[in-house]
Amino acid sequence: MIRAIRARTSATKESGDRGMSILELIVAMGIFSIVLVVFMSAVATMAKTTVKSQATSDAADQLRNVFLRMDKEVRYASDINTPGTANGAVYMEYWVPENAGTGASMCVQWRYVLATDILQRRTWTYGAPATVTAWTTMATDLRNNMSLPAEQPFVVHRAGAIGSKVYLHQRLDIFLSAGLGADTSDTRGSELDSSFVAQNSSTASVTNPGVTKVCLTGSVQRP
Repeated sequence: MIRAIRARTSATKESGDRGMSILELIVAMGIFSIVLVVFMSAVATMAKTTVKSQATSDAADQLRNVFLRMDKEVRYASDINTPGTANGAVYMEYWVPENAGTGASMCVQWRYVLATDILQRRTWTYGAPATVTAWTTMATDLRNNMSLPAEQPFVVHRAGAIGSKVYLHQRLDIFLSAGLGADTSDTRGSELDSSFVAQNSSTASVTNPGVTKVCLTGSVQRP
């Protein structure tokens, strides 16, 4: 009798410890794989959205800095050069006389590099080309359509009579469109579309006829 009870107890333990079958294991792994794929897809989508949102924010910050810089300088400018293309970049310069706003007489040169879609700036002391600074990148991932007149980065309007209107000062129009770099399918981004009035300029400005190139003397040119 005692032996029979022991035999049944041993058989019950062996039956409870038999584990999972191959079919149960395959089903469990399949369910886990589906859950893992859904989870990783959600993480990847969230990461992509975060990167794009950060890129859009960075583009807005860059264009805001460009606006503030030009707003501070162009209002004191006496002469603005006609923009021109040289060696794969669109250039524009203006001369800012010494005043309380700038603290020094300086030449400012901007360029939109077509191959890399970046906007750069450099300066030098007026009449002293040896003090030219290195190029500073002000904006990246630009996407202006250069085939459209409305999307040219720099447009200068001369002082004087234009049609029925008389303009007392030179004006500089800036258009910059910044996007998400190589991702041309995403239209999100930022635009700078502003007009700045050079309040110190006039019909007497040397660049007003659109021929004279202020600041471009000596070794400083449009490289």
